[in-house]
Amino acid sequence: MARGCCWRNTSVVFFLGIVCLLLGPAKGKFTPVDISPLERYQLDETKLTSAEYFRSWLTNVYNPVGQKMAQSVEEAYWDYDTNITAANEAATIESSQASANLTRLVAKIAAKFDLSKSEDTQMKKAQREGKELGDASLDPAELTELVKIVNGMESVYSTATICFDPNADANEVSLEDPTNCEESKKLPLDPDLINFMKNSTWDAKKRQYVWKAWRDVSGKKVRKDYIRYIQLKNKAAKLTGYNDNGQYWRSEYTDENAGYTDSDFLKDLDDLWLQIKPLYGEMHAYVRRKLINKLPHEHLSPTGPIPGHLIGDMFSQEWTSMLDFTQLFPAKPLLDVTDEMKRQNYTVDKMFHLSEQFQNELGLKPMPETFWKKSLFVKPKDGREVVCHASAWDFYRTGDVRIKMCTEVNMDDLITIHHEMGHIQYFLQYADQMMVFRGGANSGFHEAVGDTLALSVKTPKHLSWLGLLKNNKNDRESDLNYMFSTALDKIAFLPFAYIMDRYRYDVFSGKIGTNELNSGWWNYALEYQGIIPAVPRTEDDFDPGAKYHIDADVEYMRYFISFVIQFQFHKALCDASGHAGPLYQCDINQSKKAGELLSSMLSLGGSQPWPVAMEKITGSRVMDAAPLLEFFQPMTDYLKAENRKNGDVAGW
Repeated sequence: MARGCCWRNTSVVFFLGIVCLLLGPAKGKFTPVDISPLERYQLDETKLTSAEYFRSWLTNVYNPVGQKMAQSVEEAYWDYDTNITAANEAATIESSQASANLTRLVAKIAAKFDLSKSEDTQMKKAQREGKELGDASLDPAELTELVKIVNGMESVYSTATICFDPNADANEVSLEDPTNCEESKKLPLDPDLINFMKNSTWDAKKRQYVWKAWRDVSGKKVRKDYIRYIQLKNKAAKLTGYNDNGQYWRSEYTDENAGYTDSDFLKDLDDLWLQIKPLYGEMHAYVRRKLINKLPHEHLSPTGPIPGHLIGDMFSQEWTSMLDFTQLFPAKPLLDVTDEMKRQNYTVDKMFHLSEQFQNELGLKPMPETFWKKSLFVKPKDGREVVCHASAWDFYRTGDVRIKMCTEVNMDDLITIHHEMGHIQYFLQYADQMMVFRGGANSGFHEAVGDTLALSVKTPKHLSWLGLLKNNKNDRESDLNYMFSTALDKIAFLPFAYIMDRYRYDVFSGKIGTNELNSGWWNYALEYQGIIPAVPRTEDDFDPGAKYHIDADVEYMRYFISFVIQFQFHKALCDASGHAGPLYQCDINQSKKAGELLSSMLSLGGSQPWPVAMEKITGSRVMDAAPLLEFFQPMTDYLKAENRKNGDVAGW
């Protein structure tokens, strides 16, 4: 599955900062929005301590203006992401300045209210967040600079190519200059380099070249800009009242009204990782042994870390491409239905309609007609440069939700579609909330919804029901193979997701200085992932910047959280559906009761603190990895026994 797919949310112009920047030729135009109704509105000074009055102001005065601004900003960024040009970049800058002006005005008005004695925690939270300027606290010149830096880094990522012929002899590739060739011989990351890393015959020299070359043309190019980005983001955070941008990002998950502090959140993250770490260690040890057997000339240490280029993924975050030589019981067929999809003449449209059908049969909302007309499902062939990174979009007009994705017909993209369609379903479910609450309970919730549904879709039971998996048998070996294939996706990703922001928290706080941006990254990769670079690295390099979310200013802890809580959601929905048996066998397909429970949480949007939304669906207010561990427990026991038998010890 394409990991770290994102959604773009400008739901509250209070919160209109620079977030995940996400048919047809773009116009390069931002449509201005009249914010004078907010300026002209006269507040009743006798009611400024009333939460109900603040709610009325949000609904009747702010909401119409904020909605129009969000629509206009979304259109500008959609145009840019679907056609990367200077004109479209200029429109995003104009839109950011306009939304910043509105954010400043809203903050000024919100600050006039005093709800300190109110018992309405919902409105107190909205007012507190309304006073926070975020990136809008920067002066216009600095805000423009920040937008240009983020757009520029994202553009480098999206347009970078390297010279490479996957079919050439390994001796013909050179690590020296990955850009010195004819344009026709250059390959982009998506889909070419991604597919090579997934599907190559594990020629270590070629893989090493691709690994290094991609980082040379992407991360290394943005290092200087990223240092300035750190400075600007920290300045904005401090002006907003936080110590640094890391603390500002984490504030989405804290709740001062409930006494849930920044320190509490950081401790919870640590505790979650400690729950998961033993399972990851066993899987790492098992896969390391398989790599040693497959690549004897690479001289891998049986007790050491694994070089990143040997994992089968550009970022060592997803290990599913190694399944063909790591599967627990290799005599059993691989759980990859790509060939069968192609044999049955699957199309991209059919893949999206399958996902909609799954949601509809749970009793969830159907996709509106506009979704099918305005989404971008495949990479354009008209010469446009686009951001292929899959993303879901809410345009804050009735029925106007879209997906942007360079889809190919394969099982990975089928699962990614369910992930993105989960975002779209969340948009539709909370569409009736006022603007300030048109968002997820937190970003981790938004990421978890589609993945929760996909946990059912990926089961052998469901793939058999679709007619894509033939002669499936629910024997012990097949079950263990299924769990292991799922673990190569889910468990392998968790330490990567964890360090993406643990690293950035330290960068923003200054614990990792700008003179150690690269070594700081690899220290984390070694400690948590057990991964080392393919070739020696220096501080001239900036390997984190080879990843989209670093360049595009996207907070990433949401993905770590989502990979934990999706198993909590899955267990709750399975219980609601009446499932009896092991959690890993559950498929909630066609369960209206599961759909009703999910809708009850999704429809809340951001109107309640995330622990309340969590309790709505799971009965608990805390994040807990126990359901995840339950899902994989039989596989964990098997890996422990296999590792002991082979003399392999978890760790590096």
